Amino acid sequence: MIITSTPAVVAAALHQVFASSRHGVDSLEMWLAVTAEATRQLTTPTEPAEPDAPAQWVPVFTVYRNQRTDADYHPGIAAVRITTGPLTGITYTDPGSAARAVTTTYPAPDDPVALVPTWRLRVNHAPDPHTRPRHDPMNH
Repeated sequence: MIITSTPAVVAAALHQVFASSRHGVDSLEMWLAVTAEATRQLTTPTEPAEPDAPAQWVPVFTVYRNQRTDADYHPGIAAVRITTGPLTGITYTDPGSAARAVTTTYPAPDDPVALVPTWRLRVNHAPDPHTRPRHDPMNH
């Protein structure tokens, strides 16, 4: 049985809307779209998917001691699957244990108390066709 983490599912859906919005972060239109997506995610009944279904995994990354580690996060079960670096292929049951594993992979030799890095969402989508490129005064 898959236990769905409601905050994780909503966070992943909201980030997807936010990252692909053509509206400014302070626009009413964008926040209405965010609210609509959150409502849809919370009210749409879904069949539990297999944990290995590709559509269920959200790309994330962390940087620790100048080393980037990419991973996939499964909002339904809160698991983190490492996709790059020495931990590639290992799946952790939660983001915290995955972050702690990264710190032990790249230890700080002179720092007895290493801070645990946080995971950040990656944006893997094509640029919005409605956004206008910034004007570059060097290229008229």
